[in-house]
Amino acid sequence: MTEPAVLEGRLHPITPWRRAWATVTGAVLFFFRDAESWIKSAETWPRWVLALAAAAVSLAGAAYGYLSWRKTSYQLTDDALHVRAGILFHRRHRFVLDHLQAADVHRPLLGRWIGVCSLRLSVSGQSATLSYLSEADASALRSALLRRMSGDTPAPSEQAPEPELGAPPLLVIPARRLALSILLEAHTMLRAGIAMIGGLVPYLIFHEPLALLSLAGSAGAVWKMTYGRWPRYHGWTLTAAPGGYRAEYGLLDRRHQTYRHQRTQAVTLVQPLLWRRRGWVQIFLSTAGYHHPLLLAPVATLDEAERLIADLYGTDAVQLLSTQTPAPRRARWATPWSHVLSCSVSSEFVSVWHGLFLRNVRTLCPTSKTQNVVTTQGPWQRRLGLATVHLAVAGGPGLAGRHRDADEVQQIASRILAVSRTTQVPERDEALVLGALTSGDPQGAAS
Repeated sequence: MTEPAVLEGRLHPITPWRRAWATVTGAVLFFFRDAESWIKSAETWPRWVLALAAAAVSLAGAAYGYLSWRKTSYQLTDDALHVRAGILFHRRHRFVLDHLQAADVHRPLLGRWIGVCSLRLSVSGQSATLSYLSEADASALRSALLRRMSGDTPAPSEQAPEPELGAPPLLVIPARRLALSILLEAHTMLRAGIAMIGGLVPYLIFHEPLALLSLAGSAGAVWKMTYGRWPRYHGWTLTAAPGGYRAEYGLLDRRHQTYRHQRTQAVTLVQPLLWRRRGWVQIFLSTAGYHHPLLLAPVATLDEAERLIADLYGTDAVQLLSTQTPAPRRARWATPWSHVLSCSVSSEFVSVWHGLFLRNVRTLCPTSKTQNVVTTQGPWQRRLGLATVHLAVAGGPGLAGRHRDADEVQQIASRILAVSRTTQVPERDEALVLGALTSGDPQGAAS
């Protein structure tokens, strides 16, 4: 049996109760706000009235949940995924497959016990979630989405296993390495220390025990940026998928992330200070349609990173990434850290490197993926014969070759513009359209 042209279904029946805790909490807070008066009033009512009122409220809640479930459905056609919802006010969402970035499955801890999961759709830097679907429905819908997004031939059956399952993993991060990398990340630990000190300031000023509540407020952010990442990234496994990569991770909540090669614009390697001796790096991918780079690996060896880059762009990209072309010596009069600025350009790639004290950042981008080239020259740079070239990339961060020789900057800009003119028009149009849909401040991985 071939895959049907239209794949449709409903969410899991447990879906209406996924936010029941909020309604119950609100009701409890409302009734117990003046619990004593409610109890006195209830004592004057007959018991059958109380039982009838409780039954009516329960039936009304059950009826609303059933109707909301019946009115929510999805339908996958050849060109879009349609989601319908709403009891009184009908809502219809249409996700065009040509604009769909990724379809990933999220399996929360409680959901794994029940047998349900969420399907997360990423469209032009925004996301929407179908919660909840059964494991079988989510797998079938995700497989059909990926096949139709890539234009592949449908599988013999809509229940066929996903094509990437069973493939040997490209990267598996041990739990011990992940924990040690978090402890050795000085930049993050410094930010966490500043947050903790900020929480202690009110107590040190007023010497009141209640002022310690500010410390409790900052503890959540500190946990999230430090040790909370260990259960989140635990078991990180990267495998090859049709047209890209797929990452699976999470100790309690199992998550999936899809990376499509055709939308990858740049690769960034971030190496904190205390990681350099061990040769560890973080790997980020700048992807068209996203506001910020996506994490490809929270910690990996330099050899593993080079193998992934070679698989993505080829060995020439790895050689250029390891090449350092520092700024001219006279650039030290423009910035005291000119010796840690590098910009290397070949006929196919651009590599930018800057290594400050706490972290070392290297970014590699194909010249055909650059969307805009801007050269700037300040008054002091003109006096020194220097200039800066800025390259705009969809999904950020923008590349900048700072304090280069002015003639070199003009050559870099001319070479990139020449490559852009010879690039196929459909690929450039797609990148420009996706870049126009991106909003916000695309900060780099080093921010």
